[in-house]
Amino acid sequence: MTAALPAFLVEAVFYLASGFENTLSWFGAINSRRAQAGMLWISALLPYLIFSFASGTFQRNAFYLLTFLAGMLSFWYAVLPRRFAYDLGFLVIAAAPVITRVFQRIYRSPDDHLRIDVLGHLMWIRIGIAALLVLRGWDPGAFSFWPTRDEWRTGILYYLLFVVPIIAVALGLHDARFDPMRGEWWRIGGIALGTFFGILWVVALGEELFFRGVIERALLNRLGSSFLAVALSSLLFGVAHLWFHAYPDWRRAIVATVLGVACGLVYLRTDSIRAPMVTHAFVVTTWRMFFR
Repeated sequence: MTAALPAFLVEAVFYLASGFENTLSWFGAINSRRAQAGMLWISALLPYLIFSFASGTFQRNAFYLLTFLAGMLSFWYAVLPRRFAYDLGFLVIAAAPVITRVFQRIYRSPDDHLRIDVLGHLMWIRIGIAALLVLRGWDPGAFSFWPTRDEWRTGILYYLLFVVPIIAVALGLHDARFDPMRGEWWRIGGIALGTFFGILWVVALGEELFFRGVIERALLNRLGSSFLAVALSSLLFGVAHLWFHAYPDWRRAIVATVLGVACGLVYLRTDSIRAPMVTHAFVVTTWRMFFR
């Protein structure tokens, strides 16, 4: 923990900065895109170096791989033009390490109970945010950590509309079984609250930006069809979950596709990343608290 705490504090500062408009505006005011990319690249490596040297888990090959991956994502729009083909390449690069779970091989923990690869996931999300919103200049709609009152209301409404169909599909496919968490009410409430905001600010934020703010929005702009934009982005969202457990995890992919439809409709209605984040977080929290 003496090695992990400083690394997580540094990463937390960088991660939180990526969700504030003032910070992104300051970062965008830097004239050179290569300078911006260089700053992202260095910031991506710092938490790993802090932890790995302090814990004695530094591995040269792992560091080289992290340097290469972070450099690719950071410099992609600094050296390549802003075109559709290169946008597709960026999405593939952004998705590949998450699907292949490469961060578990890079971030080695001396304690099996400490998931230090979370550092890699947080880093990857914030580098992707800065590269897309600043270097690429992509407009995903309203984006930040905290939803507005209307976004909370809309996100909760679509959660209530879709949670029963999602559960029905999961139970019907035997992808889940009803097994609610047991224990003291205050403990369960604390876990539920922590789970919700953890999903809201990490998993849902990254996935909704990627699948709704980028893919669905790009499809809507190019195809001009709301139906196709929601359907195709939801299908891709489901496909990404084929690797959730042992590949191919068709059951989880189908369930995720239904969730993708719900989040896609919320995004279409609000033009905001924050509203589908709410729906996404409530569904996953319900899943973790009541099902296994």
